[in-house]
Amino acid sequence: MSAEISKIEEIFEEIISGKFNVLKIELTYDGNDLTKVFIRKLEELNFKAKKIKDVEVEPGYRVPAFYLKNDEAYFGWVFWEIFTENFKRKLFASAIKNQRGDWEIQITEDKEEIVYVNEMKKIEIDLSTMAW
Repeated sequence: MSAEISKIEEIFEEIISGKFNVLKIELTYDGNDLTKVFIRKLEELNFKAKKIKDVEVEPGYRVPAFYLKNDEAYFGWVFWEIFTENFKRKLFASAIKNQRGDWEIQITEDKEEIVYVNEMKKIEIDLSTMAW
């Protein structure tokens, strides 16, 4: 099993690093829970466990994040959603969309859920595409 775990760790690293466009990862294999393996790989790649309110990201930027739930990891971003100049909210939004085109998973800064986020990998967002 250790050779299989090494291969799985390698695949996890490639997914987390963005080599593949994988938006949801199953964290079980052959009946084994791989959540701890995935978390260890996240931590090795500078992803930290944080509540949304504690994520350091400025308006106009987004940072990559993973949300773990029910033996699955969802890729998404933490950023500020801007509604007006005076009304905005920080949230995690999954890259997976629902049938209406909205983010399938949204976690706002008033929630207690934990995401694994890499604040060092911030990407600028074009604010001209945001609603004002």
